[in-house]
Amino acid sequence: MLPFVKEENTLWDYLKTVGKPVVLYGTGDGADKVIARLEKNGTAVSGIFASDEFVRGQQFHGFTVRKYSELLALRENVIVLIAFASELPEVLDRFYKLAEVHETYAPHVPVFSGDQTVTPEWIHKYEAELQTVYDRLADVASRETFAAVLNYKLSGKLSYLQECTTKRDDDLKELFSFGEEETYVDAGAYDGDTVKEFLNLSGHRYKKIVALEPDPKNFRKLTEFIRQNGLNAVSSLQAGVWSECGLLELNGNGGRQSTFRKPSGHKKIKTQQVDVVSVDSVLGNDHADYMKFDVEGVEKEALTGAAQHLVPDCNGVLPKLLIAAYHHDEDIFALPLLLWELQPDYKIYLRKHPYVPAWEINIFAK
Repeated sequence: MLPFVKEENTLWDYLKTVGKPVVLYGTGDGADKVIARLEKNGTAVSGIFASDEFVRGQQFHGFTVRKYSELLALRENVIVLIAFASELPEVLDRFYKLAEVHETYAPHVPVFSGDQTVTPEWIHKYEAELQTVYDRLADVASRETFAAVLNYKLSGKLSYLQECTTKRDDDLKELFSFGEEETYVDAGAYDGDTVKEFLNLSGHRYKKIVALEPDPKNFRKLTEFIRQNGLNAVSSLQAGVWSECGLLELNGNGGRQSTFRKPSGHKKIKTQQVDVVSVDSVLGNDHADYMKFDVEGVEKEALTGAAQHLVPDCNGVLPKLLIAAYHHDEDIFALPLLLWELQPDYKIYLRKHPYVPAWEINIFAK
């Protein structure tokens, strides 16, 4: 086992032997995934709870859903499994308050069907790659984050996420600097939230913005954001980002998580054929100063399609990159290795931003 991996077993192994009732906090797709994994594990569920404002006496997997406040007041010695994801401060506070009252975990389950997840066997299989990336990360905070994420995914312990979480805005300002005449490529622009982020960082001074979003509902929100804010020199494209141009099936009902991969646990999801482009084809001879890739599991393909533009500008400066590294467990090592293969001169930093479970793990490269 790698020296920075402290956990020797998985949460699922622990639940087999602990001998305490297991209850879930949360309903929906996340809870479906957790229950399916527990059934495979031979671990029974003893109750289902949800936030007070969502409890209306409904049934879920044969249980009457009870309130969060009842769970807090419960005298029984139970194990609580958090079965939904959130970045909202008030919801995160509820998670941590639960952990003060009951033995509480946030199980790690895959985002996409068929994906491997972190286990001791997985650690052993990718030991060389994990050690290489750990050693090459640019600072101590990155290595601490790398280790904490792996230990969390094995154990489900909230403490690992708490100890490595930082604020995205602080990290962007600390690790990157922004000039007045920059070209920004936003791959996975959603409704314009990260265009707004860039505008705030650059003081609303820029040369050009290229915003790409494949989902029709999201794209309408993006174009409305651009119109309402009177933004000039913005090229918005209703297209996904890939290694080459073409057509692909998009899975999604609007929202952040429309994806070209097959989501895990979703009962009903709409599919539609959409255009995909490479960043290289979109930029042509232009140089990008900053590129953000949060493309719901196809970051590897998106980076490959931007390879021709991962080159220094006339001043010898490489494009700044912000890359989501949490959609697949392999992303934490596979994306840095790919990036160094495409451009060895990048320094890579790893940061974890507020979210339970271990979403919002981001690569900062410069």
